Amino acid sequence: MPKSTKKELPKFPWPEVEVGDWAGEFAQRPSGSIGQHIQPGPPEMSVEFTYLIVGAVVISPRTKMRWPAVVSFWVRTPLTPQRVEAGFMFKSENMPSFNLGLEVTRQQFTEMVWLFSQKLLNNFYFNVGHGAENHWPVKSWGASFQL
Repeated sequence: MPKSTKKELPKFPWPEVEVGDWAGEFAQRPSGSIGQHIQPGPPEMSVEFTYLIVGAVVISPRTKMRWPAVVSFWVRTPLTPQRVEAGFMFKSENMPSFNLGLEVTRQQFTEMVWLFSQKLLNNFYFNVGHGAENHWPVKSWGASFQL
């Protein structure tokens, strides 16, 4: 029998992640999930979850390099660990893209769903701080729209 010809994908040589003010453009309409589940205990707790995921392009501050990205918007729950950051960014493992997780309030989430449904959200921005071990804190973020 022939030997397996399965080859390991080459690792992409990443440049250093630039700290500072990044820009972004949403590439499509988001998809999302909403629900509730029982968190094991003791004591068991009923926990809700709500999030949106959308493809995007993010643009680094100095080199203006454009990277594909996946942006997720998460509503904080009582079990969410307390953090000071507004979100986080990390590199994908086998492809040259970023993942950006941004925390939102319930009110922001409601407004964002409406803005996305009306195709009014296109551009966004975020500030990346110094990170370590493939995790960079997002200090602030925002999005623009026109009515």
